[in-house]
Amino acid sequence: MTDVETTVKAPAQEQEIAFEYELPEAPEKVWRALTVPELVAAWLMPNDLKPEQGARFTFSGRPGEGGEVECEVLDIEPQRLIRYSWRDEDQRRNSLDSTVTFELVRTEAGGTHLRIAHSVLPRAEVGKPVLMSAANSNRPTIMLRAA
Repeated sequence: MTDVETTVKAPAQEQEIAFEYELPEAPEKVWRALTVPELVAAWLMPNDLKPEQGARFTFSGRPGEGGEVECEVLDIEPQRLIRYSWRDEDQRRNSLDSTVTFELVRTEAGGTHLRIAHSVLPRAEVGKPVLMSAANSNRPTIMLRAA
């Protein structure tokens, strides 16, 4: 994969990619998979996540899978929502603001409707080039599994 350079021609607009899942597990169980560092590490990356408003933490890529991702918990409502900033090396180099949001809603059957959204807002000035990496890089696949 190669990086693509584009020039900002209009004020930056947020771009989002979102996935929605119906899980049979209760929100309490899914919440643990999203907020307990050891469980998050099992499906994403090793981390020092603290599920508290304003807490800063880091995801650390495994060898060959990339570097560190700096994060800060922006919003948290236990068993309902967690949103944090996401700044990897490419984003720090290219002035991108990025957030990841996990929203949980209990279904009628007692399971969980899970919405995961990754939003990016380029901070580049109009007329300035922005270097963006391909979204389909060889990053590890996120597996949704509540332990």
